[in-house]
Amino acid sequence: MHIKIIGCPDKEFRPFVKRATQFFSDCLLSKRMQENTSIKIKFTNKIDDCGSAMIDGYNLQNKPRSFIIEVNSDMGAKDILYTLAHELVHVRQYAYGHTNESLSKWHDLKIDSDKVDYWYQPWEVEAFGLEKGLLTKFATEEKLWDVFAEFRNPEKKLKKDKIIWKKSYLDKKVL
Repeated sequence: MHIKIIGCPDKEFRPFVKRATQFFSDCLLSKRMQENTSIKIKFTNKIDDCGSAMIDGYNLQNKPRSFIIEVNSDMGAKDILYTLAHELVHVRQYAYGHTNESLSKWHDLKIDSDKVDYWYQPWEVEAFGLEKGLLTKFATEEKLWDVFAEFRNPEKKLKKDKIIWKKSYLDKKVL
């Protein structure tokens, strides 16, 4: 797989992005698919959401094999890696034909994505469902808790932690 990273917010974070991309791809794509796929990961602060995955090019059989993943560069390491896992699920969906560029089909079933709530769109359900497992597996393999404060070792006992409320929430007296 050809992976190109553009505008990574921290040069020391770049190898983690590359390894995570390869790790997630190994989990999601066959070796043959990886040999014929290229992914450009572009960090930007000009998007309002966490990220997106787009088709950037097709092979001679008109199948998507080149992709751009945009990632919001204003997030921390954990959110960036979650986003990367999520968007690579979308790359798999495009590459294997589970959905199309216009998001109007899911496994050959016609879908009107304008009429289906975002959280119930089947490609999003799958991506959100897989992202945590992918990242947990990667974090465990890389021992990310030794590098980033945002991660914890799943094999260690949980520490007791109090629930801390934001003051503005309590001011609304929703409770």
